[in-house]
Amino acid sequence: KEGWGTAALVAGATATAEPFPPEEPVDFTNCAHGSRTRRREVSLVFNVVESEEGLAEVLDTLSARGIRSTFFVNGEFIRRHPEAVREIALSGHEVGSLFYASFNLTDARLTVDAGFVRAGLARNEDDYHAATGRELSPLWHAPYYIVNSAIIEAAAGMGYLYAGRDVDPLDWVAKSDSNAARGIYFRAADLVERVLAEKKPGSIIPVQIGAAGLARDDYLFQRLDLVVSELSRQAPAPLRAIWSP
Repeated sequence: KEGWGTAALVAGATATAEPFPPEEPVDFTNCAHGSRTRRREVSLVFNVVESEEGLAEVLDTLSARGIRSTFFVNGEFIRRHPEAVREIALSGHEVGSLFYASFNLTDARLTVDAGFVRAGLARNEDDYHAATGRELSPLWHAPYYIVNSAIIEAAAGMGYLYAGRDVDPLDWVAKSDSNAARGIYFRAADLVERVLAEKKPGSIIPVQIGAAGLARDDYLFQRLDLVVSELSRQAPAPLRAIWSP
């Protein structure tokens, strides 16, 4: 009969994506984020410093999701956990340098000149190659992300790109009355919300692996599957390694 037809009983879901923010300059010596407008992608990076707790689960989650990410390892971890470092190397992820030891490179009590920076990066290269037979990617960041322009320039002279961050999940903050009073300690579920609220296209989002020496109720790496699910829900295929083409 004229006028008859079909109609959907349930309206289809409409995909929504956050608008692109204004483009910001990208410094290829000191990179705090990728392009804001080229793609709706972010980079999850994993800092491996002391403990290997949670590393196997993180690698399994990334593998199950088909995600190639970036890991930063430092010399202390390489020397203590060479088998874990080999597991990272064999996983196909990008691996950058987190220097040969963990300390504040800008501490005024220390003499950290260009030669010291180059020696520290070279030592980490040697330790990683000795453990894995492979080379580190030309990416690094300073311990605790504390750095200055002189240190970045010294590393750039060795061909290193400084990979900073533009989202700080605060997953490194230990539980204490003082941190709670300052409003910087959050449970892992709240850290997930913080990441989702602060990320933009091109963001670099660090996640700390392990719990050694860090007293918390729970840890962001334990909620990685939720982080990935929520990021993936907001944009198609949004996760990539920093150095990916």
